[in-house]
Amino acid sequence: MKKNIKLATVITTSALLLFSLVGSVQAAPNYNRFAGQDRFQTSIAIARQEFQGQQVQNIILASAYSFPDALAASTLATKLQAPIILVGTNMHDSQVSLDFIKNHMTSGGTVTIVGGAAVVPRQVENWLLNAGYTVTRLGGNDRFATDALIVKSLNVTTGTPIVIASGYDFPDALGVASIAASKGWPILLSGPNQLPQSVKDFVTTDQPSNIYIVGGKFVLHDAIQSELQSAAPNAQIQRFGGQDRFETLSQILYKFYPNPTQIYLANGFDFADALSGSTLAAQNNAPILLVDPKAGQLPPAIRDYLITLHNTGVTPQVNVLGGSVGLPDWVVDRVNEQLGIGNTNTTPPTTTTSSAIQLPLNN
Repeated sequence: MKKNIKLATVITTSALLLFSLVGSVQAAPNYNRFAGQDRFQTSIAIARQEFQGQQVQNIILASAYSFPDALAASTLATKLQAPIILVGTNMHDSQVSLDFIKNHMTSGGTVTIVGGAAVVPRQVENWLLNAGYTVTRLGGNDRFATDALIVKSLNVTTGTPIVIASGYDFPDALGVASIAASKGWPILLSGPNQLPQSVKDFVTTDQPSNIYIVGGKFVLHDAIQSELQSAAPNAQIQRFGGQDRFETLSQILYKFYPNPTQIYLANGFDFADALSGSTLAAQNNAPILLVDPKAGQLPPAIRDYLITLHNTGVTPQVNVLGGSVGLPDWVVDRVNEQLGIGNTNTTPPTTTTSSAIQLPLNN
């Protein structure tokens, strides 16, 4: 009898231990990571999440290596219900993206290329045309001319709010991209000292009700604001400008995202993943939080925003744009700690992504 009791105890203990071990291995992490092996496949992973395997009728193609032409693309992509897919400077780099188009776009669908042939090569355009797709290229003589073509194609109604951002760096434009995209606001690019004539003409015609200047006075000088006020005397102008990209972003976050249900994390020193993810974030009415993956800690302005969310009882779902090289697991740990979620499962990205975003090389 005693032997039977001891045996039963051993079996029960072993079963509990096994259950505990299995449970710890299978425990879901406190975040979603959307990533591929490189920036091209990451853009595809994000597109798959955004459209859940459905065929798409429109796709935006942008350069994976040159940001200026693509900075204003988020609003257009959201309007067209199109993912932003990245391509390289040659067919070899671009093939995985072209394969995605072949497998996930409706017959005769429209591909809109943002940027001239110097950033998105003619070979890519010719491949698309030969495959039977409709191709529209929005590419001007420079970044500002390309931006003007993108903004014109939005065909916004008079009085629509606009965003003014620097055309010479990407963090400020990407920090505001998801809110601009979700609202249908054009992002107009400017130099530091003077508005491009195309921007002046648009503001004069559109007479926006609100103008949001994104960037401090060292990025977009006071003369820019004066020109805008002169072109649209009745517009309410607000500047988001901190000491660095993270302080500027935090001002946007407090203004537009006081209680998000989701947040998206991206590398604040490389534009590609944040650009690709801007439409997914817009789809979920969520902000993109930029961080420094090499700092070893969160930017203070971003940390304080997360603490504010926690203190007000807001616990958003955390999502990560890009692989663990560009955005390490420790970043997600710190974010979850500030939100009061606790430590995450910091297993490699291949085990923290869902099957919907596992990418075979030929697809």
